[in-house]
Amino acid sequence: METNILHLGTYMCPGIPVEYYEFIAEYLEKELCLQTTLLYNSRSRGPDISRGDHQRIDLAFVTTSAYLENFKSGTNNFQLLPVGAVTKHPVKGEVLGYYTDIVVHRDIKERISEFLDLRGCKFVYAHEGSLSSNTLMLRTLKQMGEDASFFSDIQVSGNHMSSIEMVVSKKAEAAAVDSLSFANYLNRHYYQAPEIHLQGTWGPLPPHPILVNSNLPDAIKIKIQEALLNMNKLPKWKKMLNSFCILGFRKTSSDNYLEAADHLDATKSLSFGITYY
Repeated sequence: METNILHLGTYMCPGIPVEYYEFIAEYLEKELCLQTTLLYNSRSRGPDISRGDHQRIDLAFVTTSAYLENFKSGTNNFQLLPVGAVTKHPVKGEVLGYYTDIVVHRDIKERISEFLDLRGCKFVYAHEGSLSSNTLMLRTLKQMGEDASFFSDIQVSGNHMSSIEMVVSKKAEAAAVDSLSFANYLNRHYYQAPEIHLQGTWGPLPPHPILVNSNLPDAIKIKIQEALLNMNKLPKWKKMLNSFCILGFRKTSSDNYLEAADHLDATKSLSFGITYY
């Protein structure tokens, strides 16, 4: 890898806006005095070593399930960067991480006072690898003594933004989505806010993992950590960061993901009978 170029890769789009990762790339370029590039892969949840991703990516933004299933040991080509985003939820407040938001169309919100009232609804979730929309929903149903038959129809949209759009357009009545995705959706499509209702919130869940290539020099790893931790102290960058519904960054460790690992373990034999949208 070139030592004067920092290669970023995001596996979180379009559930999280690509502009957010473009912004992070721009910020790191300014702070580290290194040229940055950004690779976008919407077909995978994290780096694919068999495709050589470890040879072209220095910093990767991945799903929690991808981190826990493939990179938690830290003995391979990527390791956890001990920094995570702090978000502000409209109901729950500030948190290191995010939540699962249960959203419903306005047409049914009057008859939905609690989760059990969603029985028989048409439900949509992002994808099988989603901790917030798939794993946590499966575990909640299991704890209630229910299964996928709780809903009358289940569809998978491909990403959180599409799930929200399906509820807005009445192709589904309810969805479980990443709260950061929901906040960014409403920021961009504020005129759709009357069409969708936040029925409930579960969590919190740990921050979306940031992985760093094990071959990256330690000095650069430290500079990346410091730059992210200091971002909210710089007015110009803080304002831009806040525009993506993120307050700043804090230190993390693998311990932040223990409960998420428990969720995955408890649902590994469960799945939805789904219709691909």
